[in-house]
Amino acid sequence: MYKIQFAFKDIFLSSFSMIFFFMLSSAAVLAQNSTLNFEETEFDFGKMEFQDTLTHRFYFKNNSENEIKILDISTDCACTFSNESTEKSIEKEERSFIELVFLPYNYGNFAKVFTVKTDKAGTQTLMLKGELQPILDKERDFKYSLEKTPQIRTRTKYLHFGNLLNKIPITKKFEFYNSSKEDFIFTGKMENPEHIQVRFDSTHILKAGQTSAIYVIYDPFLKKDFGYVEDIATLFGEQNKKTVKLEFKVTANVEEYFPPLNTEMLEAHPKLNIEKSYISLGTHYLKNLKGKDSLEAIFVLKNESNMPLKIHRIVEGYGCKLITEKSEWNEVAPHSNAIVKVVFQTPEDKGKYIRSLTVICNDPRKPIRTMKIQAVLR
Repeated sequence: MYKIQFAFKDIFLSSFSMIFFFMLSSAAVLAQNSTLNFEETEFDFGKMEFQDTLTHRFYFKNNSENEIKILDISTDCACTFSNESTEKSIEKEERSFIELVFLPYNYGNFAKVFTVKTDKAGTQTLMLKGELQPILDKERDFKYSLEKTPQIRTRTKYLHFGNLLNKIPITKKFEFYNSSKEDFIFTGKMENPEHIQVRFDSTHILKAGQTSAIYVIYDPFLKKDFGYVEDIATLFGEQNKKTVKLEFKVTANVEEYFPPLNTEMLEAHPKLNIEKSYISLGTHYLKNLKGKDSLEAIFVLKNESNMPLKIHRIVEGYGCKLITEKSEWNEVAPHSNAIVKVVFQTPEDKGKYIRSLTVICNDPRKPIRTMKIQAVLR
């Protein structure tokens, strides 16, 4: 499963960060008229205590006389889709659902609008809303213990910055709870990557039984990477006269910044064309494969411009492995091609499988592309 981001309309009634995960599944029933008929287009969670995971399914039905293909589920959050999330064909009189899972990072009211785009039914919008209230019990509120310092607890497993353009640094607050009976004193010593800085309050002390916060500054330009990325931040402190390491994970989804461009200006930028972004490997018998990863797909990445095309990353989805060295596709000369070979890893069970890869490039028209491989195993 791979990490990917889209853009959609956002309505925040308070500061709120969330990660969305969509999954599409299907089952047959009756038909009505010529659109995807959602049983509900808005869901209100109401008032509830803060939770690290909330899930809701929007059920819909294809009431048209033809199959409808879901082309896109637009979102401005860093997301992970199942292999069947988009470009999924919904047969006539078929009932399906979109499952939305999000991980909040703050309290208060929220409302989120996202758009489902299809090839025949146009676009339809759905909304999730509610109000998350503080958990008064610190042991429940700060439920995650740091691995090397379990007495220091956090609200979330890691500090997520969401979508960041590689243009300016962003600062976020990260709270800790000291569940021990001894104060934790930050010494100021740190072992962090160049693009991550940490600031403390004036005391540098996380008092026993109390909560406190640090401020993490993330510079996506210095990260020099794109897509979903992870880092470990390490802070040193003293507790009960012993030196203690405090480590936590920092994540982000880094996007390349492009200034506003008109049609004429776009012509001066790289242009990527994937010759065949969806490859079918046909039908194969598992007994003939004998558990070996012998199925391969070859993608051709074309630079149809007068400028060098940079492929920042090719992110492997579940069940596929990139075997072409990065040096062979990382930069494509003007009006040249790059060949990318991918192994379709053999599953244990029979069925129809679709594997996906994400291409992140410096083409401002569409910097994120998806390549898919399909195989039927019997």
